[in-house]
Amino acid sequence: MAQADACCHTLRRGSSLSLDLTVEKGLSERPWLSHHYMRSSGIETPPSDTSTPLLDKNLNGLLESATTSTDDSLQAISPSDAPTVAVLGVGYVGSHLVSTFSSTYPVIGFDVSRTRINDLRTAQTQEVVEDLKNIEYTCDAAALRRATHFLISVPTLLRQDHTVDTSFLCKSLQTVEKHARPGATIVIESSIAVGMTRELLGPLAMQKGFFAGMSPERVDPGRTDPPVSSIPKIVSALEDLRPGSLDAIVRLYSSVFDTIVHVSSPEVAEMTKLYENCQRMICIAYANEMADACTAHRIDPYEVCRAAATKPFGYMNYTPGLGVGGHCIPVNPFYLLSNSSFPLLEEATRRMYERPRRIALQILEELRTKTSSSGLGQKKSRVLAAGMGFKKGQSTLSHSPGLELLKTLHSVGEVDVTWADSLVSQDAIRSVPRLHDGQWNSDHLATFDLILVTFLQPDMDEEVLRALPAHVEVRWLSMRPQVN
Repeated sequence: MAQADACCHTLRRGSSLSLDLTVEKGLSERPWLSHHYMRSSGIETPPSDTSTPLLDKNLNGLLESATTSTDDSLQAISPSDAPTVAVLGVGYVGSHLVSTFSSTYPVIGFDVSRTRINDLRTAQTQEVVEDLKNIEYTCDAAALRRATHFLISVPTLLRQDHTVDTSFLCKSLQTVEKHARPGATIVIESSIAVGMTRELLGPLAMQKGFFAGMSPERVDPGRTDPPVSSIPKIVSALEDLRPGSLDAIVRLYSSVFDTIVHVSSPEVAEMTKLYENCQRMICIAYANEMADACTAHRIDPYEVCRAAATKPFGYMNYTPGLGVGGHCIPVNPFYLLSNSSFPLLEEATRRMYERPRRIALQILEELRTKTSSSGLGQKKSRVLAAGMGFKKGQSTLSHSPGLELLKTLHSVGEVDVTWADSLVSQDAIRSVPRLHDGQWNSDHLATFDLILVTFLQPDMDEEVLRALPAHVEVRWLSMRPQVN
């Protein structure tokens, strides 16, 4: 414990900073290239030729860029210069960074998507908030020359073979390299594999003299409490490559966030973020296994969860469901698996990816048996699947377990399936008909044989389901809200 405390420092806003930097000997000399290769697993077949790192093209371009001369007209940043923060990538995470830092500094929100920038500008004109005066949204990279600090929050997605796609990150760093002035500070906020900060940002730190580090985002879509600024912020720096980096990063972040936790290296920060999210993957997978066992024993798994949650210690309350969705939990395990062995995590991830389809096939088998025993012949059952966003309160379909369930039900072709989600439009899922919002009533829902509920959006009244006649089966695939 004493050793861990020596490498992890917590700074609260308003306190003085005393840096005790511990840099592991030889850390900068480690080869961090192994994450380009996806180990063979049962989740997906890896590419047949992995003799060449998949990232080489992006990485080589970045390294070549780092060796070219920077525009001599760019004036160096003085320590006395007032910070101007540039956020590259203003999606969900980037937008939170913009709003958080704009409370203290001028902020440039940069994105290559003109549509996204126009949407943000429109929203900006419709709000009367003092902090918005500090924000400039732009697609013009030349505007970045005014910035002193650069926060990278672009997507780090997965390819079809589940290897990490760093193309957005590399392009962003190339943009920064071209437009950042000497003495600039660059921080990666995007979730990445362990070692990527050193590999991708290290050359710029050494050859261009940029202060550099990593601070993993901790934003949860849909959550407003606690406020972003009160969530403890992990920060790290490539201090061994560019001395002064940690001081530059801590000075910026400590003026915005209430609590700063600086760790000894970017590798620690990267692993911290992945450990946080992948813990949820394993715990939810275990809760799902418990639910499957309860079904075999004719036990209500959610009653088990409620009973277990009464223990005041030694228990974390995870409830079973159809699966996990979004840009983090379903994706982050592959960042760890790219250069480390995690057999338990790998199996949990595989099971989680398979779960929506497996449950859909089980439901279809039950309906076949029911139809056969009823003597109704080839009459198709009418099924409604509710909840298409990746989680309640969200319209994004990224890795949505509800969508995977729907696709399986539809593709088999044995049921007449419709879906319902008040936040998701028909254009988002064109292959299957959508229930009109006005049809969310007991009279219309009574025309279905089976209603599968992954979740209900806030404006979809759950009382409607309680009022349905007995011939309509309502099956919750997640914990049903309790009646007060």
